[in-house]
Amino acid sequence: MAPRTLPRHRSSIARSHDTRHVREFRIGLLLAACNTVLGAGFPVLMRFGAVNLDPLLYTTGAATVAACCAIPLLYWRGELRLIFQRRFLPWVVAMGLCGTVVTSLMLAYGLSKITAVAGVILMQTEPVYSLVLATVVIGERPTSRQLIATATILLGIASVFGAQGLFSPAWAAVLILLTPLFWQISHVLGLRVMPPLAPITITGARFVVAATALLVLYAIIRPAPLTQLAQPSAVMVVLESGVFIYFLSAFTWYGAISRLSLAWTTAVVVPGMPLLSVAFAVMFLGEQTTRRELFGILIAISGILALVLGAEGRRKLPPAETIEVADQPLRS
Repeated sequence: MAPRTLPRHRSSIARSHDTRHVREFRIGLLLAACNTVLGAGFPVLMRFGAVNLDPLLYTTGAATVAACCAIPLLYWRGELRLIFQRRFLPWVVAMGLCGTVVTSLMLAYGLSKITAVAGVILMQTEPVYSLVLATVVIGERPTSRQLIATATILLGIASVFGAQGLFSPAWAAVLILLTPLFWQISHVLGLRVMPPLAPITITGARFVVAATALLVLYAIIRPAPLTQLAQPSAVMVVLESGVFIYFLSAFTWYGAISRLSLAWTTAVVVPGMPLLSVAFAVMFLGEQTTRRELFGILIAISGILALVLGAEGRRKLPPAETIEVADQPLRS
């Protein structure tokens, strides 16, 4: 009987693992879809906030709101102390500074000078940075297909340059162009500690650090008075930005990449964002877009799709980590 029982037991374990993998993949895909919608509103709300408020005041307020959303959840889960542990603190500080402080300021100051549509086009470089980091940091070797897809993305962006001063001033365009690089660096840092840290812990830690740093920076520089927040519209845009495009966007992103590969998740999320963002910019900001701009976006999207089709979506983890990720609660 023993020889028969052992294979059945192993088969049961294998089926359990397969079911768990499928469940985690579906959850990751759902979170990626939610992140697409939230991310599409990012340049629109950021553009509105940076134009109507001082960029530093706006980003400081939004990051502080995001931190206020995260801290009670971390306390309730008993994980608030984790972000201050010595083994996690360097990673947490690096993620907060790189992924929120630097990117928020670059994007806010850039979008205060150029349109949300232009920002959407420039941010299509994110899958390119993801591929570069996967090659340099992780040691993955890009395939011919990936290289062609990357060239297509860059071609789509380049095809729009010079269109009616869309990317003027140049310094603002460069700030936005480099923003996805720092996002991707922060994602790579986050993967180093996730697991054992859960997505909600990473999210909360990132905004606690960012809010602290931005508050200190604002107190030192004081570029604009707090009376700018006296208008209800200003308060609303700060609250909406902090809750939706900062807190919820970061949580759904980390929840996705804790279950799916970083490059694949980026390629799933990014194609849907530009068209939604352009639609939001037209509806809510009254911006106009030309055929040339839409054509450039579509070329870039085709390159992004070439990166994702046929790629491996599941994040590769050691067996112990796989079990730990699967056991992370979704309520966060």
